[in-house]
Amino acid sequence: MNEEEKKRYKERYKEKKADGEMFFPDTIAKDAVVSLGIFILLVLLATLLGVPKEPPANPADATYIPRPEWYFLWAFQLLKYFPGQIEGLAIVGLGLVIFVGLFGLPFFDRNPKRHPRNRPIATVVMLLIVAGIGFLTIQAVVTTPKQAEAVNVGGNLAARVEAGGKLYQQYCAECHGENGEGAEIKNQPGEFTNPLNDEDFLITHTSDALFNVIDYGWQSLGMSPFGLKYGGALTDQDIRAIVAFVQSWYVPPEAAGAGGEADVAALAAITNPTFAKDLKPILDKRCASCHGTRKKGGYSVADYNSVMTSGEHAPVIVAGDAANSKLVQMLRGIKTDAGGQMPPSRPLKEEQIQLIERWVNQGAQNN
Repeated sequence: MNEEEKKRYKERYKEKKADGEMFFPDTIAKDAVVSLGIFILLVLLATLLGVPKEPPANPADATYIPRPEWYFLWAFQLLKYFPGQIEGLAIVGLGLVIFVGLFGLPFFDRNPKRHPRNRPIATVVMLLIVAGIGFLTIQAVVTTPKQAEAVNVGGNLAARVEAGGKLYQQYCAECHGENGEGAEIKNQPGEFTNPLNDEDFLITHTSDALFNVIDYGWQSLGMSPFGLKYGGALTDQDIRAIVAFVQSWYVPPEAAGAGGEADVAALAAITNPTFAKDLKPILDKRCASCHGTRKKGGYSVADYNSVMTSGEHAPVIVAGDAANSKLVQMLRGIKTDAGGQMPPSRPLKEEQIQLIERWVNQGAQNN
């Protein structure tokens, strides 16, 4: 810059300064208004949109995909291009370059002109940096796998039961059956786990007892621990949700509806029972633990065809003749070539047996 340019610059500077404004209170007042507006905007966003919550940290969860906030995604993506051995060097080196670049900027670029057109090198370098950050940010969003949907194990009882059902299917169903009916044990053909949906089991096992079994395991029965503190993958909150789901299988007599275990007075009013609506819930609740997946005696109540045709002493149902149907006889404790009292531990209620008899006498239809 020659003397003439310096002179013109100082003259323009004085003119701008004469027409300018005071830093206090003018500029500070503007900054305060803008800051207040940004603060109000953040409060509204937090109130109306909220902040999505993630589940508690689970060190045993290998499916969790860590990622920083959006404004650090470019650095997150940049590290993917460096092998693990030099990742630390890249982090330190990048920080050092940024520090030296900013600290030395007044010494590197001494151009007195401020307009971008008068500073082509600085302008191009900055545009490349901004474009690179934008590109890396987009790449991070595109290439990072989507986070697995978290199971919400909080909330009210209904929410915990729903969340527990998802966790049960993921961790328990393989060994205990989708509905707690029991399943064949791996590497032990013909051996099954005990049913969890049995009413006697659910009544005699408290919430804490079920929690402890899931948390600590039952080594003598081949059940490994699932609690985090014992090397498993489930938090205490996860286990409580599974317990809530398992206990939801038991419906107290005063809470059950028509066709269920209780409210037997309503069963007598069903004059034309159907298989799907009236019989299947009873069979699933009281019979599937032994005659579902495991098919004791070759008999299964999994579906209509199995009920009518399966078993080592099939058929056990004579359509239109409940008195001579082995299933009905065994439900009433009459010994047959297929066996005796069924279920052996606790018979069905009289109203339930009468409902099944009506269905058989009406043709045992798949209705």
